[in-house]
Amino acid sequence: MPDEYLLKICAIGSGSVGKTSLIRRFAEGKFTTNYLPTLGVDITTKTIQIDGNNVKLILVDTAGQEFFGKLRPSYYRGASACLIMFALDERTSFVAIPDWLAEFRKHIPDASVPIALAGNKKDKEDERQISTDEANTLAKTYNMTYYETSAKLGGEEIQEIFVGLTRHVLQQKQPNNT
Repeated sequence: MPDEYLLKICAIGSGSVGKTSLIRRFAEGKFTTNYLPTLGVDITTKTIQIDGNNVKLILVDTAGQEFFGKLRPSYYRGASACLIMFALDERTSFVAIPDWLAEFRKHIPDASVPIALAGNKKDKEDERQISTDEANTLAKTYNMTYYETSAKLGGEEIQEIFVGLTRHVLQQKQPNNT
């Protein structure tokens, strides 16, 4: 009988980088062009199969606006993994990554909790402000896996983000982790 797991993945980053769109694309296969900022937090669930195991993911989409800064950390509690997002066409969202990482680590100091970095809005190549090399360098500096994606266009990389984070957590939970 396959094992069943329940994992919580927090998506954090500046407002309007596409956290909600990416989660909706992953969980529901949908994309909408109507931007409505997340008010506080939005929680979505999706069950996936990894190596024959059922894994229910609780996807916590946090508001990026500063106004919600005091509320966010309460949703980090119990996180199995974290996804920090920025928009490839918005340098300020990229420059803020160390602050987002510091906020998360302040409340989840366990270094074994994996963190991935995602540059979203790859579809806006002509407006791009951050190179792949620059993003990879930052990710390596903070020991994160880096992905580039477009919630608008979809694609395998969206699945890879969540499967990669999930697999990382499950490997840590295995009794004979050699």
